[in-house]
Amino acid sequence: MKTKKFKLTLSLLLLASTTLAGASAQAGDHTSSLFSNFYLSGKIGASTLGHVIERNTAGFVLPVPDVGGVSSVENTDFSGGVAIGYQQNIFNDQFYLGLEGFFNFENGSTRNINGVLITDIDLNYTYGGRLIGGVNVTKGFSLYVHGGVTVLDFDIRNAYTFAPPVRTRSSTETAFSYGAGASYELTDAVSVFAEFTQITDVGFGGIPEVAGGTGRVNPNELDLRTVSLGFKFSF
Repeated sequence: MKTKKFKLTLSLLLLASTTLAGASAQAGDHTSSLFSNFYLSGKIGASTLGHVIERNTAGFVLPVPDVGGVSSVENTDFSGGVAIGYQQNIFNDQFYLGLEGFFNFENGSTRNINGVLITDIDLNYTYGGRLIGGVNVTKGFSLYVHGGVTVLDFDIRNAYTFAPPVRTRSSTETAFSYGAGASYELTDAVSVFAEFTQITDVGFGGIPEVAGGTGRVNPNELDLRTVSLGFKFSF
């Protein structure tokens, strides 16, 4: 069900992009002016996924020696994304504001071993919307900040170091994302950009543990930091 939903989201983004591009290329001066502030962008980057688990083993007995506590891991993988947005200059063209919808293909994964518990996280994709505020420093060069809402879609897998069972679950969590970037115009229609995006302290409950019949649910947190480079095509 979730796969169908995200495929539909991506299809709508691509359909909207194609429609806007066709309208801009084929219509007259009035339509061209109407769509002149819309843009499409694509990017590639490196995303660092962090996972923290807090596991309290007090009062529980397992078939093997076990310890708990807080453990954390990080791993960096490639990512890529597409976006469609609208941007408008304000205050004598010195500043601009923008609104953007995005979909990112993620390849993040971590393995966190806490005592005898092994937790694997696989980040599949992220999507959402954000506001952008920028300043035109010189002709063609600008700096900007951004903030918005991002949905993370990921899979969780629990196993033990000594034996099965293995349990899996898919999950989505919504978080606030923020960051900054820089953009440079190559032509009136094409620009390049570099940006940083941060998502922190995304809390969620893990899969209930089954070893020893504890049923314990451990607090978990995810962090995601992304550095990316991309192209933006304005209409």
